[in-house]
Amino acid sequence: MNHKTIIHSIMSIMLVLGVSACSTKETNNGATTTTPTAATAPAAAEKVDLRVAWWGGQARHDKMNKLFDLFEQKHPNIKVSREFTTENQYAEKFTTQAAGGNAPDVIQTSSFFQFDFVTRNMMLDLTPFVSSGAVNTKDFDPIDVGGGKVNDKLYAISLGHNITGVLYNTAMFKKAGLELPKNNWSWDDYVAAAKTVQKSLGNDAWATEDEGGVYRVLELFAQQRGKSVFKEKGLGIEKQDLTDWFTFWDKMRKDGLTPPPAIQAEQGDKTQEQSMLARGKVAMISKSSNQLKIYQGSAKDELGIVSYPMDPKGDKKIPLIVASLGITAKTKHPKESAMLIDFVANDPEAAQIFLGEHGPQASKKMQEVIKPLLGAPEGKEYAFVNEMLPSTKPYPTMPGGSTSVQKLLLSNNEAIAFGKKTIPQAVDEFFAQANQILNR
Repeated sequence: MNHKTIIHSIMSIMLVLGVSACSTKETNNGATTTTPTAATAPAAAEKVDLRVAWWGGQARHDKMNKLFDLFEQKHPNIKVSREFTTENQYAEKFTTQAAGGNAPDVIQTSSFFQFDFVTRNMMLDLTPFVSSGAVNTKDFDPIDVGGGKVNDKLYAISLGHNITGVLYNTAMFKKAGLELPKNNWSWDDYVAAAKTVQKSLGNDAWATEDEGGVYRVLELFAQQRGKSVFKEKGLGIEKQDLTDWFTFWDKMRKDGLTPPPAIQAEQGDKTQEQSMLARGKVAMISKSSNQLKIYQGSAKDELGIVSYPMDPKGDKKIPLIVASLGITAKTKHPKESAMLIDFVANDPEAAQIFLGEHGPQASKKMQEVIKPLLGAPEGKEYAFVNEMLPSTKPYPTMPGGSTSVQKLLLSNNEAIAFGKKTIPQAVDEFFAQANQILNR
């Protein structure tokens, strides 16, 4: 082969390679553009399996699945693996996973769990994601931004805010000849209403669930006394406070105003759809305001919401609950985790699915998006939250181990109800075990 032939062959090969690598087309103004083909196009985005965990009943699971289906459509390279359970099981399950190095990437949290999760070094500081614009909080209500902070660091992005109130069956109140309760009612009002309602119920329905083992309402009781169940490094209540609390609910049981212990104990991990309130077996239950619509979805009778009973002489400020999403400390996908959180918090299509699941959404823009879509239960919920909002304050700081102590409260209340412990025994054992947990 002579010199000219070799050069010609090389040029032919280069020409073929060039054609296979790109193609040109003429634009309207006569210019040419180059379109990458398979040889020069950037590599497809890396496939990511993102684990996300939350708690709730079937209605919430259905909603979250729709939400993450939409996210996968918008981000085909990301698969969202979903893990959910009941609220009672959630904290224990997640802390166990985290201790074993197997925590999900994105987790739901709230004012009840957040401090403990952060203290256990389970959560990632999200400040860099907000600073870079990866997660937008610019139009969030300040109370929502603050609700995601621990020691001035941002660990969670708010999905909305709510307030603990009493959900009640309006038909049962009317049947008993009672006016519907009004916000800021007293403990005496609450007990009197329970007794009157009970008289109009049959033998298999009760005025209220037994809530002696429920942390969230013990917290409200303690705050009315100017205290909190927890301090930053231990318990913030005294034995007399817990004695008074257990004594109150013991009398409610003995007066027949709550379900028998065996029936109450069965309710532990049941969803809202299976609850006694939804099935018309109790007239009242204390829950976060955002759950009104969930219970209403399964209840035959119309439900209402009113503030938790108050001590007329006590502190009337109530803690605001902020529900949120956070990123776990050992995630391998922080970027994609931040993308998912920003999508839930700020995407208009996501908002139309989410519909203020945890109360008025943090983003004021998203509140406007969903306003025309809200039904009657959400209208009641939002009206209640807006009326009570001026009386709220940030949720108190809790120490590491606080979620375990919350379960301890439930077990000791059950022991009293079943006659396995006296109130003094339960109080002493609660304090001994709680201090041991909190001082580890």
